[in-house]
Amino acid sequence: MLSSSKLNCLMGKLLFLFIVLLNIFDTPYANIVSNYSDNNCITLQGVVHIQSQVNNLGLHCYSKDDDLGDVTRNAGEEYQIRFCLDFFGRSHFWCHFNWESKEEEFNVYKEVAPPKSQPYCTQIVHNMECYWMVDNLGFWIPQTLRPQPSDWVRIYDWTPTQ
Repeated sequence: MLSSSKLNCLMGKLLFLFIVLLNIFDTPYANIVSNYSDNNCITLQGVVHIQSQVNNLGLHCYSKDDDLGDVTRNAGEEYQIRFCLDFFGRSHFWCHFNWESKEEEFNVYKEVAPPKSQPYCTQIVHNMECYWMVDNLGFWIPQTLRPQPSDWVRIYDWTPTQ
């Protein structure tokens, strides 16, 4: 029979092993297929929605581990990034946007540990849903869960290319 100190030590080692394994199997990955519905995440799933209100919006999104490549969206189309939130709060995605003679780059998702909502994100069941809208004036985030046209706030403007 194990003494309580040995049992505590063993439990501590098992907990540490569990956390390490959880981190290995719960690394962030991205899937940009709009109809993707599989949720094999151990933690919450992150979903970044980028709605285009302009034609020929160029995007190049990436994380430390994933380069999602170049895509183009037209007015009325959406681009989605789906990923498992990292157990240690390291999920982080950036996007570089270009449209006509303008460009901008910023974080479209940066996790804070423990997971908490960003101003552009809302936790819905097992997903952290994040919303961005891009138009000819700049980049907008919603003030409400189901935003109406007047519920969006512009937080970034386009930068003219040099």
